Amino acid sequence: MNADNLLHRTLLGGQEYEPLFPKVSSKRTYLGNGNTFVTVQFMQKWIAKHNYQTKKIAKLLQKDTLKETCDSIYWFLYHHIQYKADTQNQDLQSPSYAFEHRAIGMDCKSYSVFASCILLNLGIRHYIRQIKQPSWKPELFTHVYVIVPLNQETADIKDGYFIIDATTSNNREPIYTMAEDTEVNLPHYGLNAPRSTRKGFAKKTKTFSKKESNLGIYAVIGGIIGGVFVFGKKN
Repeated sequence: MNADNLLHRTLLGGQEYEPLFPKVSSKRTYLGNGNTFVTVQFMQKWIAKHNYQTKKIAKLLQKDTLKETCDSIYWFLYHHIQYKADTQNQDLQSPSYAFEHRAIGMDCKSYSVFASCILLNLGIRHYIRQIKQPSWKPELFTHVYVIVPLNQETADIKDGYFIIDATTSNNREPIYTMAEDTEVNLPHYGLNAPRSTRKGFAKKTKTFSKKESNLGIYAVIGGIIGGVFVFGKKN
């Protein structure tokens, strides 16, 4: 049994949510080549570019507590968008595209992009976590999902965290041997015009600032759950 069959779920209709997403084209854009760390960089850029698509759904999914909000995002993604592993091509779907094609499905990267876009709109700090799994090609990073630190002030995961992994039926973190976490932030710009005693316009300056587990499932599908998220090592 392959990953698509193992992780296939019966979806809810979701028609009531369609007006919340802006319409987008289905144009395919080549982003470039690279290993899994490059993939995460592309994910961050895709999130920064397309998070506006989740402004309306984010308000609907926000709950009274951080845990309830994370659970709400997971529930929405799991029950409304089908799982489908990528082939050799590493596809990153925007939220609007993913929801429009929800019956076709997406893999762990696009689930993570979708969740991250929602969290950004809610002002919730979070990370993209990529992991090595002992049960499948243990030398490679084979899966990716979102983690949300309990301590939103420091974002220190040592204080605990919630996960959002809509590839699984129970939203539990799989066993891993190594994890790499990348905090998702939007770019910030500072604009300032210095005072001038001369008449005319002053030049503006711009600055740019920069484990209860799913071992049984992951032992079967391994890295396939990440949509062939196994094509490189950290250099």
